[in-house]
Amino acid sequence: MARILKALGLGLVIATIVWLVTLWQWHNAERDIGMTDIVVQLLVLPALLTLGLLTALWGVQRLRAPATVPAASSSVGEDALDAALSAEAQAQRDASAWVLAEAVHLPVGTDADTAWSTLQAGGVRPDLDAQLQDLDGLPVFTARVPEIELDDWLLAHGELTHPDEGGLPPAVLRALALIEAPLHRVLDTLDSLRADLPEGEASPTSSAAQAFTEGEAFGKAHLSGVARPMALAQQVSREAQRPKVTVRVLWPSHWQEGDREAATAWLQSQCGALLDWVATVQAHAPVWQVAPLAHAEGLWSEIDQHLLRWAREPRPEVLLILAVDSAIDADRIDHLQAIGELFTAQHQTGRVPGEGAAALLLAHPQWPHLSAQMPEAMRLWRPVCGRRDKSADAAGRIGCTTLSDVLTEVLHRSTPPHEGLMVVSDADHRASRTGELFEALQGVAPELDPLQQVTRVGEACGDLGVARALVPTALACAALRASDQAQRVAVATHVQSPHERVVVALSPMPPQPAVLEAA
Repeated sequence: MARILKALGLGLVIATIVWLVTLWQWHNAERDIGMTDIVVQLLVLPALLTLGLLTALWGVQRLRAPATVPAASSSVGEDALDAALSAEAQAQRDASAWVLAEAVHLPVGTDADTAWSTLQAGGVRPDLDAQLQDLDGLPVFTARVPEIELDDWLLAHGELTHPDEGGLPPAVLRALALIEAPLHRVLDTLDSLRADLPEGEASPTSSAAQAFTEGEAFGKAHLSGVARPMALAQQVSREAQRPKVTVRVLWPSHWQEGDREAATAWLQSQCGALLDWVATVQAHAPVWQVAPLAHAEGLWSEIDQHLLRWAREPRPEVLLILAVDSAIDADRIDHLQAIGELFTAQHQTGRVPGEGAAALLLAHPQWPHLSAQMPEAMRLWRPVCGRRDKSADAAGRIGCTTLSDVLTEVLHRSTPPHEGLMVVSDADHRASRTGELFEALQGVAPELDPLQQVTRVGEACGDLGVARALVPTALACAALRASDQAQRVAVATHVQSPHERVVVALSPMPPQPAVLEAA
């Protein structure tokens, strides 16, 4: 009824307008108006205009009605897209890797467990070096690895030449001597890692091989040529399941290019166990990455990219990371003093020359049956990096805003109880680094006891150079292994750099549910 009244009202309005216009035209026209003009212009024309307008309105409504369905579908599609983007962001946020093995060679120990125990016991500090002096002829404080006697080590490695006979510089040779033990220690762990399924289960590789054999036999016996596409598809599938191996070596950036190349060649010659493992699991040939970095903390940006890629790609992959440096060298000490960064009696805000090496072996988070093969693996969460605007070496008060923000983000991701938190930092004797670290921890985790839960590696080992990129993380893994609390979380905190700040969280592998044996 309402629609009829609206139509009649519309017709009345149109008729009124038509009549007014028509009567005005007739009044100005100089001709007689007949009955035909009256019927057509006063009756038929208003009726046709009303019907035409009503038809147009009806057509517009019909066109709008179907458009509402795609609009609803578009809304649903946008919701689904938002959910997918949210899930992807969450997956990137939770990206992680498994630390299968860690190894160090430091002034406080030749392995991670010994080094951690020595640091907890205390008492080890840099000491005056009997062989090195500064530009004034005074002995300098160093953190030297006492086990490294270069002459003895070179006697056991005939492939290398003594520096006096035209060989590599002493600092480079000391670095090779430092990295040798950590390299072999992580390779020993890698040797027990397999990419196939446990005994009793059919592996994808063996299943594919069996299907290929059967398909080839069937093709030869019955339909010649049919087996060829099947073989190609299976080869592509098997190729996608082959593990990848990446070796990242971090040499000091101040080395000469020729020294880095020679050191890399020697390191590769020590990786026979790696090549044997590659052949055993049918992995791709190792990819070596040796580009130097402007600062050691930049390594964690590379690791972060690896973790993000692993979150997207299911292919098994291992990442072997090595970092080594040695400042126990006369030329290096002279350089540090020349630029005002050497610790002396007159300049106690300088750095103490140290040396060390570290290695980490990381595996893809979806490596097949890793919990059964490596139950002591540690979960390494995505690192969080920040950069200070003001240098930590500048005069005046050193704020902790950047480090506080980084720590907050890390603790929000791993959500550990503060009483179960362990902090392993590369902070040394300098008040600027220690003050920044403790102030940030006081603001983020006020319940934390700095004397019991914070370990400063640099206080005992001095400046480790580029090796500091891995040492706190390796020692954090050792701390978790030595802890009797399953819910503990360790954070490796990097504050040595004047600007860069990095925090890495690690946690133990969660216990696997017991499997009931069949009766």
